[in-house]
Amino acid sequence: MKHTNDIFINDEKTFGLRLAKLRACKNISAREMSLALGQNKNYINAIEAGRNLPSMSSFFCICDYIGITPKDFFDPECKNPLPPDQFEAIFKKLTPEQAAHLYQVALDIADKD
Repeated sequence: MKHTNDIFINDEKTFGLRLAKLRACKNISAREMSLALGQNKNYINAIEAGRNLPSMSSFFCICDYIGITPKDFFDPECKNPLPPDQFEAIFKKLTPEQAAHLYQVALDIADKD
C-alpha cells in the first residue's frame, strides 16, 4: 500500500493521531467532544492515545461533529478539511477581485507544501 506524507492509518495509534490532528484544527477539546458525543469525558483521549477505536456509528458521529467526511478523515492529503458548502458560501460573497486574490493565495500556499 502506498502512503503519503506522514499519515498512514493502519492501527489504533495512527487513527488516534489523525483524530487528534483534525480535532486540534477545529479548536475542540477532547473533553468537550467526548461529552458532546454522549460519552464519558475521557472517550476521545482514549481513542487518541490508541487504547480504543470507536464503533462504526461512533466514527460517523465523530466525523459529523468535527465537520469532516469519513473519506477526508482517511485522506492524508487533507490536512484541515473545511466542508465544501461552507467554503463555497464564503467564496460566493467575495467580489471578483477578492475571489481572484483568494485563489492566488491558495495556489501559493499549496505550492509550498
